[in-house]
Amino acid sequence: MPYIVSVILNILTSGVPCILLALGIFITYRLLDFADLTAEGSFLVGGCLALSLIKLGVNPYLSTLVALIGGGLCGYLTSVFYTKLKIPKLLCGIITMTLATSLALIIMGFTRADEPFTNLVSLGIKDQTIYSVFYFGEKMYQPLIKTVIMVVIVFIVMVAIYYFFGTEYGMAIRATGLNERMGKAQGINTKRANITALVISNALIGLAGAMYCQDLRSVDVKTSTGFLVVGLASILIGEAIFGKRSFKNKLISISLGSILYFTIITVSIELGFPSELKNMLYAILIALALSIPLVQSAINTYKKKRKVEHYA
Repeated sequence: MPYIVSVILNILTSGVPCILLALGIFITYRLLDFADLTAEGSFLVGGCLALSLIKLGVNPYLSTLVALIGGGLCGYLTSVFYTKLKIPKLLCGIITMTLATSLALIIMGFTRADEPFTNLVSLGIKDQTIYSVFYFGEKMYQPLIKTVIMVVIVFIVMVAIYYFFGTEYGMAIRATGLNERMGKAQGINTKRANITALVISNALIGLAGAMYCQDLRSVDVKTSTGFLVVGLASILIGEAIFGKRSFKNKLISISLGSILYFTIITVSIELGFPSELKNMLYAILIALALSIPLVQSAINTYKKKRKVEHYA
């Protein structure tokens, strides 16, 4: 396979699953106005559930579905802390994220029949995944097949999200995010809206974790570290460059932002940037993404000034 094609497929196999991660964060961060830090926890739980069940001989697609449900349960736990126990939003996510690390150790421990509660820090598999089920022909085509499967799954999820948030109940969730007090005044059950949004958000992130870890065929307790930043960066870069004029446009922008983000990361590493310093590169990209609106504003101001001077 040509080198450039290999690099492109590498970008896509990393970036496409993280579209779901970014969508999940987008639902809480943008639509619900909820600073949810559960993301890294649900991403880790999703990856651990998928690989542990596959290791135990469960069908990969059923394992991935369980991972999606596991991520959703993490979101539900966060919502209970917020709606029932009245814990501040930021702390709710931190509590669940902390809990998820121990939960991941327990889940991976169940792959050992002799000592099911043994804490396993990492887990690797050689079994079939949702990608390898459809492998056929030459080995060189496997990355292409994997990418196609990823794109199909993400496309189906994006369409479902688009239509759900266009329904009356989806609009109620968005209204809750815009102004929770006004939502209550309009008769919206804002507690239920918060719970639903957090469950959907973290279910998507759990699915992203399952897809990402099945691509790597391994997972450990540090796998999810930094992925909250990855999701936020994808949102910020996508919105800054591709716009956010409508809900459909926002979904497309997030998708393109995720691909662009991993394009920059991959190209930087291919050009010799030390992989050990990836976190520094993540931070630089986020800082640049956040500064784009300011740069655009400065450019627009300069153009207006030049236009006034021209007609003066």
